[in-house]
Amino acid sequence: MLGVELLDGRLKLVSVQPDGSVRVVDTPGQIHNLLYIASMEAAGWKTLVQELEELINSPQTVEQDLQRFFERNPDFLCGDAYEEARSHIVLQRDDDGPLIPDFALKPSNSNALCDLLELKLPKAKLLRVSKNRVRLTSAIMEACAQLREYQSYFEDAKKRLAIEESYGLRFFRPRMMVLIGKRSDYSATDLRNAETDVPNLSIVTYDDILERARARIRKR
Repeated sequence: MLGVELLDGRLKLVSVQPDGSVRVVDTPGQIHNLLYIASMEAAGWKTLVQELEELINSPQTVEQDLQRFFERNPDFLCGDAYEEARSHIVLQRDDDGPLIPDFALKPSNSNALCDLLELKLPKAKLLRVSKNRVRLTSAIMEACAQLREYQSYFEDAKKRLAIEESYGLRFFRPRMMVLIGKRSDYSATDLRNAETDVPNLSIVTYDDILERARARIRKR
């Protein structure tokens, strides 16, 4: 008989002899038409990384394309800190139209509070130089203004409770995160200096997301 056994953290094809002894019959490079969970996951992630790279490098890509990709593949946004990336929750307001953040990030720690993330394009610039000073661009400041409006919404306890009841998400002064541009286009020192202009803002770049995904593949 043939069977599958977990050996050293990997599924192996084994031959079960009449006397009950077991012999491994495959080599690391053989699959014998069996689905290895770790290999499947790594292959799946490689395909998704390629898809994201194509979106990042295509001049035709719009924010809706990226929104749909991350809605289908929220693990790219979650990393180790978050267990869920919920898209387009609706923050209802009495006197104005609703606010709709791109993503709400629910932390893995059930006692922690949720954060918010806005998407901008990979081709968007992060820094500009004015009078020998490096500053954040208008694209980032626009995202920051959006995020501050969301933050203000959650200062109201009744609104926080309504969102928790509707979505199971707990908010209070959420961290502001924006996914934008490419870190590799800039000096690490210049980017860190510019980030201090908005202390409560966390800038995540598309090459950060890709590198995190590649690291996950290397661990498989």
